[in-house]
Amino acid sequence: MRIPTLALSCLLTVACAHPPATAPTAAEEKTADLPTIEAPSAPMAGWTQARRASALIREEKYAEALSLYEQARAAGNADPDAAYSAACAAARLGKPKDALDWLSHSVQSGFRDVAWMKQDGDLAPLRDDPAFVALAERMPTLPEPHPYSNEELKRLFAEDQADRQPPPPSPEAWKKIAERDAMRLRRARELLDQGALKEGADFLAAGFIFQHGDTQEDYALARRMGAEAAKRGHPKGLWLAAAAWDRWLMNANRPQRFGTQYKLDPADKVVKLYPVDPSVTDEERARWGFPPLAEIPTVLRMQ
Repeated sequence: MRIPTLALSCLLTVACAHPPATAPTAAEEKTADLPTIEAPSAPMAGWTQARRASALIREEKYAEALSLYEQARAAGNADPDAAYSAACAAARLGKPKDALDWLSHSVQSGFRDVAWMKQDGDLAPLRDDPAFVALAERMPTLPEPHPYSNEELKRLFAEDQADRQPPPPSPEAWKKIAERDAMRLRRARELLDQGALKEGADFLAAGFIFQHGDTQEDYALARRMGAEAAKRGHPKGLWLAAAAWDRWLMNANRPQRFGTQYKLDPADKVVKLYPVDPSVTDEERARWGFPPLAEIPTVLRMQ
């Protein structure tokens, strides 16, 4: 099973792919609140069924999950990560034909990580199938579903993600990544100031780089970049805008809105959901593509 670092959107909606949060400075605590914004786009069709299927995947309830993924696809869901998870579920259930169908659907929707697909243990039963081999050979020739206009930003984002797959094992490793994050952030700011961002993918890449900064200004910029990516049609932009908003609030010692942020409890060493603002309704969360608060896990089980 593949869990994408940029959103972890297949199995769990979290935003913890950066160094552990530090306490805000006195100056940051006095920073004016981010203005409330409306959801810049609508959630992808069938997102509710896809998210609930992902929760069932975590519980290894593959048959129930596959049924929900089928409902999501029938509703028009085109999330390549959801389709990929469905392929894994079908393979786990001993349904190779269905698994290959879902895998093909994932690639048609934009999945391009052929290296992961070839080594994913869930898909091991498919590797010798001619259809699997042909699909893997064809993937590198396919166009990107969300192309960049700036190749440097594409490279910076790839480096940002590679630094987090898998997550660093120690504070010392995080320190080295933080140094590279700072360099990437400075360059992303320069590109933004130069007007080099044109496509939704450009704004999404810059947004994740800012999200991995360490100031309130960085997180505010990440929210703006995510919102712009969503407006320009990138399906991950809506999630990023919400996650960056939550990140800003958490680092201002305020409750988050959507439930994307988790923190390590030093008392019991368990990663727990950071407090959520009770005034934010489930209807508001749904406008941003998030499930009801009662369905958001309170403890993050690292896989």
